[in-house]
Amino acid sequence: MTDIWDHPKLGRFKYEAMGWTKLVDLPAFKAFSYDTGYENAPRSKGKHRLIFAASGDTDFPSAAAVLVAEKVLANHAKLVTAVTDALWDDFNGRGPGSGMWWRGNLDAVAKSFAYDKQPAPAKPADLLPAMQASAIVVREPFPGDDAPLIELQFHCAFEEEHGVSVLTDGESVRGIGHPLEVTPFGFKPPKRMSFD
Repeated sequence: MTDIWDHPKLGRFKYEAMGWTKLVDLPAFKAFSYDTGYENAPRSKGKHRLIFAASGDTDFPSAAAVLVAEKVLANHAKLVTAVTDALWDDFNGRGPGSGMWWRGNLDAVAKSFAYDKQPAPAKPADLLPAMQASAIVVREPFPGDDAPLIELQFHCAFEEEHGVSVLTDGESVRGIGHPLEVTPFGFKPPKRMSFD
């Protein structure tokens, strides 16, 4: 067993509690400029944790997981707008729908901004000062999906208790929800077997 994994393009990762982890440069993510006020979550300097979720230090990322991570790293600047546009649509009741409390509830979102002494958002770009990227987690495919997805996790002024996660394939937003609970839009969990 080892707690180090070297990838020829992505570099050296260390195994930590959630999986294979390293800091990566995502300079465009500095646009998510929320300052939580906590010492362990300061304003973004463009370096964020990339984590390949793993069940142990012998569970190495698949080629498909590496591919989607490379896509996110290459497209991270475009994802800034994709994330804020998708959230804005959800706040306004448009798009596939997250099923979260904020869906179609811009007034409640605006009140949570006011609570954090932030001006009420009037457009997608207004979400940037209320969000801070906290981790980029590569997740294996959901049942019914054929490829891994990336979970972009954020600290947020409008969801301070849980934060917000956005699922992406590296090009588009595929789901919105709470960290580690987010599922793709329209996801239906497999039916459980009945032993009756």
